[in-house]
Amino acid sequence: MERNQSFEVEGLSSIGVHLAWAQLEIFADDVDKIQVMAAGDDSSVNDLRIEARENQLLVEQPQYGLSFNITESRWLQVCVRVPKHFDGRIRLNTISGLLSARKLSANEISLETVSGDLRALKLTAQALTLKTVSGDARGEEIAAERVSMRSVSGNIILDALNAQTLKCNSVSGEQTYNMNGHFQSVEVTAVSGNVIITAPVEGMNVSLRSISGRVRTQGVNIIDDETAPSVRITGVSADLKLISIKE
Repeated sequence: MERNQSFEVEGLSSIGVHLAWAQLEIFADDVDKIQVMAAGDDSSVNDLRIEARENQLLVEQPQYGLSFNITESRWLQVCVRVPKHFDGRIRLNTISGLLSARKLSANEISLETVSGDLRALKLTAQALTLKTVSGDARGEEIAAERVSMRSVSGNIILDALNAQTLKCNSVSGEQTYNMNGHFQSVEVTAVSGNVIITAPVEGMNVSLRSISGRVRTQGVNIIDDETAPSVRITGVSADLKLISIKE
């Protein structure tokens, strides 16, 4: 079964999508209206709520809770096409489904998963928040004034990252951040997951501390200057590595 609905952008300041186990894809395209397309079994598509209210476009899937019968054949995919000129707030979360977002440009973007993986490509925002519990997160070509990243056991890889401030924490997931330009501050915490950061900056105000993990720098000129890019990385048993690369 398929279901397609379109909404005028005028009057909408935010998009919220909240899914339980469905797969979600959202991207910007050359369209005039926000388009929501759903495909799946009849019950899942019919249960999906799609409505515009109080300046927000809302797409919600029931979580079912204990009443959900996992022996039933259910599947649901949701695709949202957003006009390129939409610059409001975008908040997306899933429990176990894959979340894929690409080519979005908004004032605030929040992507959150529990056990589903998270994929982000070519996102631009003033504030970008990415959260996972056990799902892996992979991002590429992300530009934001402020980036916040949080994970429990999921691995994190952000490539071609252009951010002024980056704040991240993880318990056991591996963390890799490849900065694409100059920045103001980077603050990362880890328990047992290793951390690798690369940046095209040589002189940095650096503090790397790990109780039992190895701490290394490569090509970094550590300077005591409050105006220099600041890097603060702390860990318990995590290995920490900071690398300066040539532009």
